[in-house]
Amino acid sequence: MSVPQPTQFELWTWEKTRDIIRTLPGRLGFPKMNALRFLDLEVHLDDGRIIDTTLNQAFDPRIEYVFFLLHQYSKATEVPLTGELISYRQISGGRVYGAVFDGRVVNPIQKRLGSSPDLFEKAAKLLKGEPATVGDISFTILAFPQVPYTYALWKADDEFPSRARVFLDGSAPSYLDAEAHAHLASLTTLRLLAISQTL
Repeated sequence: MSVPQPTQFELWTWEKTRDIIRTLPGRLGFPKMNALRFLDLEVHLDDGRIIDTTLNQAFDPRIEYVFFLLHQYSKATEVPLTGELISYRQISGGRVYGAVFDGRVVNPIQKRLGSSPDLFEKAAKLLKGEPATVGDISFTILAFPQVPYTYALWKADDEFPSRARVFLDGSAPSYLDAEAHAHLASLTTLRLLAISQTL
């Protein structure tokens, strides 16, 4: 009888990743404390519980494989942010995952918040987003302490419908590969949309 292959989540459980994730406090921008906080989520390092601090409820780590992302980030070499905005397709492997990135990161923002820039602004600010200078309205959100994503909206006019784009910092390839960036940016989009629903 053949043994079924493990699912992606089974490969990245708390038990299998906790030792390296527990090295993150005091490194790569995370303060030295007993929890990791990002995107209004709080990962408790004693037992791996994840709390959604916006909704004050448990958060499922299988959503965009949170432990996988922290594990991958923990292996990064810290480099300064460049301030240069690049597209996802400019990083190695970005063309391969480009359609996935658009489908899970960009299109949901365009569909749900593209015609509601005020709601987008409020949600971005609640995620501690900082105003940026791209498009008609844009915010840079730190998904991890050294991994910013810049969300930009262009309002509809007589010729074009509203549109959205998401940019990475030029340092992005030093922190995560294309697959991990697709998951982390998708998680950022999910958090933006979840917070917008509370407003």
